Parts: sequence; C-alpha cells; structure tokens
Amino acid sequence: MNNKITDTELSMLLNNATALDYDDRLHMLAISLFTWKGLDDIAGFGASHFIEESLYRYGKACIVNDEEIGIKALNVTAAGKLNIYYLPVKVNAFSTGYNKIYDFDDVVYIMNNELQKPTKDTLTLFAARLYETERTSDINLQAQKTPVLIEGDKNVLLTLKNTYMQYSGNMPVIYANKNFDMSSKLNVLRTEAPYIVDKLEDHKHNLWNDCMTFLGINNANTSKKERLVTSEVESNDQLINYYLNCFYKTRKKACDIMNEKFGTNVEIVLNKEVVDLLAQTTEALEKEGDNNGEVHSNNSKSSEE
Repeated sequence: MNNKITDTELSMLLNNATALDYDDRLHMLAISLFTWKGLDDIAGFGASHFIEESLYRYGKACIVNDEEIGIKALNVTAAGKLNIYYLPVKVNAFSTGYNKIYDFDDVVYIMNNELQKPTKDTLTLFAARLYETERTSDINLQAQKTPVLIEGDKNVLLTLKNTYMQYSGNMPVIYANKNFDMSSKLNVLRTEAPYIVDKLEDHKHNLWNDCMTFLGINNANTSKKERLVTSEVESNDQLINYYLNCFYKTRKKACDIMNEKFGTNVEIVLNKEVVDLLAQTTEALEKEGDNNGEVHSNNSKSSEE
C-alpha cells in the first residue's frame, strides 16, 4: 500500500496550516490587549479571558450576579423584543451548564465596540489575505528552484525522473551514464518564473501593519524603509488611538456600570507590555538591513548644511 503523500495533498496541508497559523496569531493578539483587573478574584479564574474571547467571537458578553453562583462572566444574546434604542429588553445569559433569562437592567451588558461587532470578522479577512500572500511567496520561491519542464522519450522516463530528483534535491552534480545522450532524448523548457518574493514580503508587511492599526497597536512605523516625517507619525498615531478607543470605551463603560451595580472594584487595563513587546520585536527584526527608519521633522536639515 502506497502511503506517500501527493503534491496536491501536501499543498492542501500547507494551505490549511498557514491559514490556521495566521488566524491563531491574530486571535491571540486580539484577546491579549485588555485585562479586566480584579474580575478573576470575584468571578473565578478565567473570567477576564472569557469576556475577551466572547467579545472577539460574538461582539458582546455580559456579567451577572446570580443568587446561587455569584458574579459570573457569560455569553449573551437578545431574548425577545428591542427597546427604542435597539437594545434588548431581556437577554439570555449562557455558557456551558448555564442558561438563564434576565432583564437587561439586571446584567452588565458588554459591547466589543459601538456596533457590537466581533473582532473576529475583520481579523479573519486579514488572516486570509496574509495567508494568500505567504503561500504565493512560497510558490514563487519554489519556482526559482525548479522552473523547468522536461520532455523526453518514454523509454528513458525513469532516468529522467532520477535526474530530476537529483536536481530538485539540490545535488551539486548530476550523474548519468555516458551512453545516455541527453541532447537527443529530452528537451528542457525553462518556465523562468519572475522573482517577486521581495515585493510579496513588502505587501505582507503592509497587510500586517494595517491589521495592527485596526487593533490599536503602533507597529506600522517600524517597517517603513523610507524616512518618516513627524506629520506622518502623528497622523498614524491618531488613527491607532481612534481604533483602540473604539474597543476601550465600551469596555470601560461596562466596567464602570459593574462597579456601581455590584459594588466591585474591577478595572479595565490595556496590556501595554504586550503592545510594547510586539513593537520591540518587530523593530528588531526590521532593523537588519534598514538604517533609514528614523523619524524626522518636516523642518529637519541634513548634516551637510
């Protein structure tokens, strides 16, 4: 029985693994940006993570103060009609082993953003684009290694295959019997695929930076090879802060309501160390071969003047 994996199967495995990898990377970043400081102490270990996971996947979550199990973080959906502000009059709070209907005013309703949209929707698009770029780069790189089509007599097919295996295996020398006249028995057509890996890498960095901007992570400036002027940096920072505030303000509002409603002392905290570490790691990787990443004012003068 032949269990050897085919080229098509290998390609599918690499496609799936690459897509899943990018999806997981962005997922981990998204749910690591905020911590509900103090919530785990009163709602049980994992409550802060549960909220961020629910907001990432569903765009909303809730906190209840159940008579039997106390304060808990739960998933939430509307249960019945909406009020004049398009908010539910009643909600269904649920998780594994728990499902209960509450009046809206009896829970803390948490929105991921003002649209109540999950972060996952946007990051799935970014992950798909990053995956396509990465796999296109892999294919283009492979094409530099084996850009040939070999045509030959069927009587020497095995010899041709062995010859190609040596070629594709990076053999520095290809051995052949002296009676094997290659010139008369085979033709070689070079596909000459253009090398575009460098352009794809630039495109991938742009996609990644756009994604980080959406998450509110200041990462874009470090990867630009051209010099940046102050106005560019300030403009980018403003956009980043705007996006970050879209996620922060709804969490902060829910946190304030919870503290007032349940008498808790929970704080929504931006995990700045996560953001800083990402920026430092990216900057270190980008610095090699790029010495022109300084920030300059529009009025800066060259050292020669």
